[in-house]
Amino acid sequence: QEEKRLEEAEAEKQLQQKAEKLAISEPKLSSGSRPHTQARSAFPFYPARAVVADDKVPWAVKWPDYSPTTFTAPHVLANDSTVKPGGWADPVDPTSVDWPCRASYEGPIAFDGHQQPLNPRGRTGMSQRGYLGKWGANHAADPIVTRFDPASGRLQVAAI
Repeated sequence: QEEKRLEEAEAEKQLQQKAEKLAISEPKLSSGSRPHTQARSAFPFYPARAVVADDKVPWAVKWPDYSPTTFTAPHVLANDSTVKPGGWADPVDPTSVDWPCRASYEGPIAFDGHQQPLNPRGRTGMSQRGYLGKWGANHAADPIVTRFDPASGRLQVAAI
């Protein structure tokens, strides 16, 4: 057990050094923010998550025994853009991502001891990408087009 703690301390030290080198800081919840709950709940196509109590959600809270479920969906892995022509997913190895070109609306991107990006809102009980193709933020837009039908005057909606 002492050996495991020494390894974790060394990994944390290396992570801190890399974060300083990249000028990446620990993600923090804004004052008054409550811990997320939906990201810690069950999803029908995911394996069971590790349970994370509200007081353990923030990354600033030390939790050396935290052991999240690791999961990336097979269809995400099958669409690795470095392996499959036309693939839409990031490579399996997050260190091969060009992180300085990535951004998050939540603030600076921080990483764990395996160089995987941390959820800026805290622990979720799961690591890796799940059904998401990208490491880190997965930006999306859902356009909705409306118009009034010129013949009937009724509102028409096209959700894309």
